[in-house]
Parts: sequence; structure tokens; C-alpha cells
Amino acid sequence: MPTARSKPRVCGTCKTSVGADFCPRCGTLFSDELKCKKHKTARAIGVCVICCVPYCSECATRVIKTILCREHEGYEIYEGMARVYGVSDEAAAKYISSCLEQKGLNPFVYSRKASPMSIGGTDYTSFRASGEFAGHIINELKVMVPCHEVIEAEHMIRVLETKTTKR
Repeated sequence: MPTARSKPRVCGTCKTSVGADFCPRCGTLFSDELKCKKHKTARAIGVCVICCVPYCSECATRVIKTILCREHEGYEIYEGMARVYGVSDEAAAKYISSCLEQKGLNPFVYSRKASPMSIGGTDYTSFRASGEFAGHIINELKVMVPCHEVIEAEHMIRVLETKTTKR
């Protein structure tokens, strides 16, 4: 795992102020010494913003200026936040968001309402996410968390869903 540095710098890719050997927002590396997790002799090209693990060019991909490992390349990511839950019910989105906040996470509920012009056609909103999101509904409320919180948030959501299905 990359180590923290004492002197902050600005990432050349996303312009984020960084105090580590990699940018937590886009995955850009600032060290040539890190090796790929799977290929121990291969130099890492970046760090997956979700699992924070360094990967080589064979194991990682860059999706709209964001490094993701093959396991996480399908995540919808926007402005350093990843979609962990989507629903058309506002109360359900707020409930999930509230539960994540209570556990110390930093969720954000994003609503991208479709305009009459975009129904059935191309959606020309300013929202441009990385990852595969073609199957999500247009009026979906998206619960998003900072990329480094995805794994914990998804675990918490699975626990919540298990509790509600047992009722």
C-alpha cells in the first residue's frame, strides 16, 4: 500500500492537492517504485481509486481520467464519488444515505431528472460519469460516496438489505 508523504503536491491529472504517493481522486502515481499487486515485477501505472491497490497496465484501466482495476472498472464515478446504490424512490435513497452517514461515511444523493427532450433520445445533461451505467434508469436517485468508501458502503448496504428482506 502506498505511504503518506509529508509534503503535499498537486496532481497533474485532476488538480487535487495530494499528500501521498498517489492521488486518491484519480489514481495517478507519483512514485516509480510501486509494483503491481498481481504481477510483482511489473511497474504499477496507477492505483485503483476504489480498492487503493497499485496495478500495472495489464491489470488496470483508465476510465475518463480515473484509474480502476478490472474488478472495479464498471463503477459509475463522477467528481471523485462512486455510485453504490440507485433507486427511483426518494425515501429509500434518503434512508440509505442516512444509514451510511450514521456509520461515519460521506454519502451524497444525486438526482438526474430526465427532461422531456431527452426521453427516448440522447441525454445531454452535464453529468458525465466513468464506468458502465447504461442499465440505470434515467430518473434514478444515486447514492454516491467517495471512491475510497465504496467497499465499506456496499457492505453496509448489503447488511441493510438483508435485514429488510427478513422482515
